[in-house]
Amino acid sequence: MAAEEVESTPPKDEGAYIFGMFVSGARYDQNNRVLEESLPKKMFSIVPVIWCKAYVYDPLKVDKNCYIMPVYKTVFRGPTIVFDAQFPTKKNPRKWILAGVACIMDVDGMSEVM
Repeated sequence: MAAEEVESTPPKDEGAYIFGMFVSGARYDQNNRVLEESLPKKMFSIVPVIWCKAYVYDPLKVDKNCYIMPVYKTVFRGPTIVFDAQFPTKKNPRKWILAGVACIMDVDGMSEVM
């Protein structure tokens, strides 16, 4: 959802809403709520407000229409990984793996654009 659409916070034991992340290598289509190809000449796209909740990962229970996307602190990736997030997709998740699609929390110079 868009930041303006947030009316209340979830209960403390049900996670939190987070905002300010970017997708690198793809874009999040807010109209259809799925990952799509990047727009020409756009390295990053803004992720809307997402609901973040911790749970025990079970690879057998992962939705086949979701891409498990790594979330990094910075564009340098590597040891800056924070967690994995599920993003819905109409395409095979392997496409996004091969493309190196990731979510970035801090992109230098992008906060001024928002």
